[in-house]
Amino acid sequence: MQTRSLRSLVKIAKIGSFARTAEQLNMTLSALSMQIKALETELGVDLFDRSVRPPRLTPIGRSIVTEAIPLLRREESLLEICRPTNTLVGRFRIGFVTTAAVRLLPKFLKNAQRKAPHAAFEFETGLSKTLQTKVVNGQIDAAVVTDADGLPDALSGRIIREEPLVFAAHEDLLANGLKGLLMGHSFFHFMPDTGIGKLIAAEMATHDRPRNAKTVMLDNLEAIMECVTAGLGFTLLPEPDVQRYRSGSVQTVPSPKHLRRKLVLATATDGTLAKREAALANLLGVTLPV
Repeated sequence: MQTRSLRSLVKIAKIGSFARTAEQLNMTLSALSMQIKALETELGVDLFDRSVRPPRLTPIGRSIVTEAIPLLRREESLLEICRPTNTLVGRFRIGFVTTAAVRLLPKFLKNAQRKAPHAAFEFETGLSKTLQTKVVNGQIDAAVVTDADGLPDALSGRIIREEPLVFAAHEDLLANGLKGLLMGHSFFHFMPDTGIGKLIAAEMATHDRPRNAKTVMLDNLEAIMECVTAGLGFTLLPEPDVQRYRSGSVQTVPSPKHLRRKLVLATATDGTLAKREAALANLLGVTLPV
Protein backbone atom coordinates (compact mmCIF):
# COMPACT_ATOMS: atom_id res chain seq x y z
CA MET A 1 0.00 0.00 0.00
CA GLN A 2 1.29 3.46 -0.93
CA THR A 3 0.99 6.06 1.77
CA ARG A 4 0.33 8.70 -0.90
CA SER A 5 -3.24 7.39 -1.22
CA LEU A 6 -3.67 7.51 2.55
CA ARG A 7 -2.44 11.11 2.60
CA SER A 8 -5.02 12.00 -0.04
CA LEU A 9 -7.74 10.27 1.99
CA VAL A 10 -6.79 12.14 5.17
CA LYS A 11 -6.74 15.43 3.29
CA ILE A 12 -10.19 14.83 1.80
CA ALA A 13 -11.48 14.10 5.30
CA LYS A 14 -9.94 17.30 6.60
CA ILE A 15 -11.14 19.56 3.76
CA GLY A 16 -14.48 17.86 3.13
CA SER A 17 -14.29 18.19 -0.65
CA PHE A 18 -12.79 16.06 -3.43
CA ALA A 19 -12.57 19.10 -5.73
CA ARG A 20 -10.74 21.37 -3.27
CA THR A 21 -8.43 18.53 -2.25
CA ALA A 22 -7.53 17.84 -5.87
CA GLU A 23 -6.77 21.53 -6.37
CA GLN A 24 -4.49 21.68 -3.32
CA LEU A 25 -2.70 18.48 -4.33
CA ASN A 26 -2.25 19.79 -7.89
CA MET A 27 -4.22 16.83 -9.27
CA THR A 28 -7.22 16.56 -11.55
CA LEU A 29 -10.46 15.56 -9.87
CA SER A 30 -10.64 12.39 -11.94
CA ALA A 31 -7.09 11.40 -10.95
CA LEU A 32 -7.89 11.86 -7.26
CA SER A 33 -11.13 9.88 -7.60
CA MET A 34 -9.25 7.04 -9.32
CA GLN A 35 -6.63 7.08 -6.58
CA ILE A 36 -9.28 6.69 -3.88
CA LYS A 37 -11.12 3.99 -5.86
CA ALA A 38 -7.85 2.07 -6.17
CA LEU A 39 -7.35 2.37 -2.40
CA GLU A 40 -10.87 1.05 -1.80
CA THR A 41 -10.17 -1.90 -4.11
CA GLU A 42 -6.91 -2.65 -2.32
CA LEU A 43 -8.55 -2.50 1.11
CA GLY A 44 -11.73 -4.24 -0.01
CA VAL A 45 -14.04 -1.66 1.58
CA ASP A 46 -16.07 1.38 0.60
CA LEU A 47 -14.43 4.47 2.10
CA PHE A 48 -17.09 6.88 0.86
CA ASP A 49 -20.87 6.81 0.57
CA ARG A 50 -21.38 8.03 -2.99
CA SER A 51 -25.18 7.97 -2.83
CA VAL A 52 -25.06 11.51 -1.39
CA ARG A 53 -23.47 14.70 -2.69
CA PRO A 54 -20.82 15.48 -1.74
CA PRO A 55 -19.66 11.93 -0.96
CA ARG A 56 -19.14 11.37 2.75
CA LEU A 57 -16.94 8.98 4.67
CA THR A 58 -18.45 5.66 5.68
CA PRO A 59 -17.97 4.52 9.29
CA ILE A 60 -15.08 2.29 8.24
CA GLY A 61 -13.69 5.16 6.19
CA ARG A 62 -13.63 7.35 9.30
CA SER A 63 -11.90 4.57 11.23
CA ILE A 64 -9.21 4.23 8.56
CA VAL A 65 -8.61 8.00 8.57
CA THR A 66 -8.20 7.90 12.36
CA GLU A 67 -5.64 5.09 12.09
CA ALA A 68 -3.86 6.64 9.10
CA ILE A 69 -3.05 9.97 10.79
CA PRO A 70 -0.56 8.58 13.37
CA LEU A 71 0.81 6.17 10.76
CA LEU A 72 1.62 9.05 8.40
CA ARG A 73 3.20 11.01 11.24
CA ARG A 74 5.42 8.04 12.07
CA GLU A 75 6.43 7.82 8.42
CA GLU A 76 7.40 11.50 8.51
CA SER A 77 9.44 10.92 11.66
CA LEU A 78 11.25 7.99 10.06
CA LEU A 79 12.10 10.04 6.97
CA GLU A 80 13.31 12.89 9.18
CA ILE A 81 15.89 10.59 10.77
CA CYS A 82 17.31 9.79 7.33
CA ARG A 83 17.62 13.35 6.01
CA PRO A 84 20.56 15.73 6.43
CA THR A 85 19.62 18.53 8.83
CA ASN A 86 20.37 21.21 6.22
CA THR A 87 18.06 19.70 3.58
CA LEU A 88 14.35 20.17 3.08
CA VAL A 89 12.68 17.19 1.40
CA GLY A 90 8.98 16.42 1.47
CA ARG A 91 5.78 18.43 1.86
CA PHE A 92 5.55 21.20 4.45
CA ARG A 93 2.68 23.37 5.66
CA ILE A 94 3.77 26.94 6.42
CA GLY A 95 1.75 29.79 7.88
CA PHE A 96 2.38 33.51 7.44
CA VAL A 97 0.93 36.34 9.47
CA THR A 98 -1.12 38.19 6.88
CA THR A 99 0.71 41.52 7.12
CA ALA A 100 4.08 39.88 6.41
CA ALA A 101 3.05 37.43 3.70
CA VAL A 102 2.92 40.09 0.98
CA ARG A 103 6.61 40.88 1.55
CA LEU A 104 8.12 37.55 2.54
CA LEU A 105 6.28 34.97 0.43
CA PRO A 106 7.67 36.01 -3.01
CA LYS A 107 11.27 35.77 -1.76
CA PHE A 108 10.50 32.48 -0.03
CA LEU A 109 9.12 30.91 -3.20
CA LYS A 110 12.01 32.15 -5.30
CA ASN A 111 14.58 30.78 -2.85
CA ALA A 112 12.69 27.49 -2.53
CA GLN A 113 12.90 26.84 -6.27
CA ARG A 114 16.68 27.14 -6.12
CA LYS A 115 17.59 25.83 -2.66
CA ALA A 116 14.88 23.26 -1.91
CA PRO A 117 13.88 21.65 -5.23
CA HIS A 118 12.74 18.46 -3.50
CA ALA A 119 10.40 20.23 -1.08
CA ALA A 120 6.77 21.17 -1.67
CA PHE A 121 4.96 23.79 0.37
CA GLU A 122 1.38 24.56 1.28
CA PHE A 123 0.62 28.01 2.69
CA GLU A 124 -2.00 29.72 4.76
CA THR A 125 -2.28 33.17 6.31
CA GLY A 126 -3.84 34.23 9.57
CA LEU A 127 -3.37 35.97 12.89
CA SER A 128 -0.20 35.29 14.87
CA LYS A 129 -1.99 33.69 17.82
CA THR A 130 -4.05 31.41 15.56
CA LEU A 131 -0.98 30.30 13.62
CA GLN A 132 0.96 29.60 16.82
CA THR A 133 -1.84 27.34 18.04
CA LYS A 134 -1.87 25.47 14.74
CA VAL A 135 1.88 24.83 14.96
CA VAL A 136 1.51 23.53 18.53
CA ASN A 137 -1.36 21.24 17.45
CA GLY A 138 0.52 19.95 14.40
CA GLN A 139 -1.92 21.41 11.89
CA ILE A 140 0.94 23.28 10.22
CA ASP A 141 4.70 22.70 10.45
CA ALA A 142 5.89 26.28 10.99
CA ALA A 143 4.69 29.86 10.89
CA VAL A 144 6.10 33.35 10.51
CA VAL A 145 4.42 35.38 13.25
CA THR A 146 4.73 38.62 15.19
CA ASP A 147 6.27 38.00 18.59
CA ALA A 148 4.39 40.52 20.71
CA ASP A 149 4.37 38.80 24.10
CA GLY A 150 6.49 35.66 23.75
CA LEU A 151 5.87 32.25 22.18
CA PRO A 152 4.26 29.26 23.93
CA ASP A 153 6.70 26.90 25.65
CA ALA A 154 6.03 24.23 23.02
CA LEU A 155 7.46 26.46 20.27
CA SER A 156 10.93 27.67 19.44
CA GLY A 157 11.45 30.89 17.54
CA ARG A 158 14.11 32.26 15.24
CA ILE A 159 14.06 35.98 14.47
CA ILE A 160 13.55 36.56 10.75
CA ARG A 161 13.64 40.33 10.81
CA GLU A 162 13.01 43.32 13.04
CA GLU A 163 10.98 46.23 11.68
CA PRO A 164 10.80 49.68 13.33
CA LEU A 165 7.34 51.09 13.97
CA VAL A 166 6.80 54.65 12.78
CA PHE A 167 4.04 57.21 13.01
CA ALA A 168 2.68 58.25 9.61
CA ALA A 169 0.56 61.26 8.71
CA HIS A 170 -0.14 63.67 5.87
CA GLU A 171 2.45 66.43 5.86
CA ASP A 172 -0.26 69.04 6.51
CA LEU A 173 -0.94 67.47 9.93
CA LEU A 174 2.68 67.56 11.09
CA ALA A 175 3.09 71.32 11.59
CA ASN A 176 3.26 70.80 15.37
CA GLY A 177 5.17 67.54 15.28
CA LEU A 178 4.23 64.27 16.97
CA LYS A 179 2.68 65.99 19.97
CA GLY A 180 0.34 67.90 17.68
CA LEU A 181 -0.72 64.64 16.02
CA LEU A 182 -1.42 62.93 19.32
CA MET A 183 -3.39 65.82 20.75
CA GLY A 184 -5.36 67.02 17.76
CA HIS A 185 -6.08 64.27 15.22
CA SER A 186 -7.80 60.92 14.80
CA PHE A 187 -5.73 57.78 15.23
CA PHE A 188 -6.18 54.84 12.85
CA HIS A 189 -5.43 51.70 14.88
CA PHE A 190 -4.69 48.37 13.20
CA MET A 191 -6.54 45.43 14.81
CA PRO A 192 -5.60 45.63 18.51
CA ASP A 193 -6.04 41.88 19.06
CA THR A 194 -3.25 41.01 16.59
CA GLY A 195 0.49 40.81 17.25
CA ILE A 196 1.11 44.19 15.63
CA GLY A 197 -2.00 45.61 17.26
CA LYS A 198 -0.73 44.70 20.73
CA LEU A 199 2.59 46.44 20.08
CA ILE A 200 0.77 49.52 18.79
CA ALA A 201 -1.57 49.59 21.79
CA ALA A 202 1.36 49.32 24.20
CA GLU A 203 3.12 52.25 22.50
CA MET A 204 0.01 54.41 22.39
CA ALA A 205 -0.62 53.79 26.09
CA THR A 206 2.60 55.68 26.84
CA HIS A 207 1.35 58.88 25.14
CA ASP A 208 -1.11 61.38 26.57
CA ARG A 209 -4.15 62.08 24.40
CA PRO A 210 -7.34 64.05 25.10
CA ARG A 211 -10.22 62.02 26.51
CA ASN A 212 -12.34 62.77 23.47
CA ALA A 213 -9.56 61.86 21.02
CA LYS A 214 -10.95 59.67 18.26
CA THR A 215 -9.55 56.21 17.50
CA VAL A 216 -10.72 54.27 14.43
CA MET A 217 -10.15 50.49 14.41
CA LEU A 218 -9.49 48.94 10.99
CA ASP A 219 -8.35 45.48 9.89
CA ASN A 220 -6.78 46.50 6.59
CA LEU A 221 -3.39 48.19 6.23
CA GLU A 222 -4.16 49.61 2.80
CA ALA A 223 -7.39 51.17 4.06
CA ILE A 224 -5.53 52.75 6.98
CA MET A 225 -2.89 54.25 4.70
CA GLU A 226 -5.54 55.56 2.30
CA CYS A 227 -7.18 57.39 5.21
CA VAL A 228 -3.81 58.76 6.28
CA THR A 229 -3.04 59.87 2.73
CA ALA A 230 -6.38 61.71 2.65
CA GLY A 231 -5.34 63.68 5.73
CA LEU A 232 -8.01 62.14 7.97
CA GLY A 233 -5.63 61.31 10.79
CA PHE A 234 -2.44 59.42 11.64
CA THR A 235 -1.34 55.85 12.31
CA LEU A 236 1.46 53.78 13.83
CA LEU A 237 2.67 50.82 11.75
CA PRO A 238 5.80 48.87 10.82
CA GLU A 239 7.87 51.03 8.48
CA PRO A 240 7.84 48.51 5.56
CA ASP A 241 4.03 48.57 5.55
CA VAL A 242 3.98 52.37 5.57
CA GLN A 243 6.50 52.53 2.73
CA ARG A 244 4.52 50.01 0.69
CA TYR A 245 1.33 52.08 0.73
CA ARG A 246 2.51 55.64 1.29
CA SER A 247 2.24 58.51 -1.18
CA GLY A 248 4.56 61.47 -1.51
CA SER A 249 2.40 63.58 0.82
CA VAL A 250 2.75 61.18 3.76
CA GLN A 251 5.60 61.74 6.20
CA THR A 252 6.86 59.49 9.00
CA VAL A 253 8.03 60.13 12.54
CA PRO A 254 10.08 57.48 14.41
CA SER A 255 8.63 55.99 17.56
CA PRO A 256 10.21 57.84 20.52
CA LYS A 257 10.81 54.49 22.23
CA HIS A 258 12.31 52.96 19.06
CA LEU A 259 9.65 50.26 19.10
CA ARG A 260 10.33 47.35 16.77
CA ARG A 261 8.21 44.50 15.51
CA LYS A 262 9.91 41.10 15.65
CA LEU A 263 8.92 38.61 12.96
CA VAL A 264 9.91 35.13 14.07
CA LEU A 265 9.82 31.70 12.50
CA ALA A 266 7.95 29.52 14.99
CA THR A 267 8.37 25.74 14.92
CA ALA A 268 7.33 23.02 17.36
CA THR A 269 10.23 21.94 19.56
CA ASP A 270 9.40 18.30 18.79
CA GLY A 271 7.97 18.80 15.29
CA THR A 272 9.09 17.71 11.84
CA LEU A 273 11.09 20.91 11.33
CA ALA A 274 12.78 21.01 14.73
CA LYS A 275 16.17 20.08 13.23
CA ARG A 276 15.64 21.95 9.96
CA GLU A 277 14.54 25.32 11.26
CA ALA A 278 17.74 26.94 9.97
CA ALA A 279 17.21 25.57 6.45
CA LEU A 280 13.66 26.93 6.40
CA ALA A 281 14.81 30.29 7.78
CA ASN A 282 17.36 30.46 4.98
CA LEU A 283 14.53 30.41 2.44
CA LEU A 284 13.17 33.49 4.20
CA GLY A 285 16.44 35.33 3.68
CA VAL A 286 18.17 34.55 6.97
CA THR A 287 21.89 33.87 6.40
CA LEU A 288 23.06 30.54 7.75
CA PRO A 289 26.28 30.43 9.82
CA VAL A 290 29.31 29.22 7.90
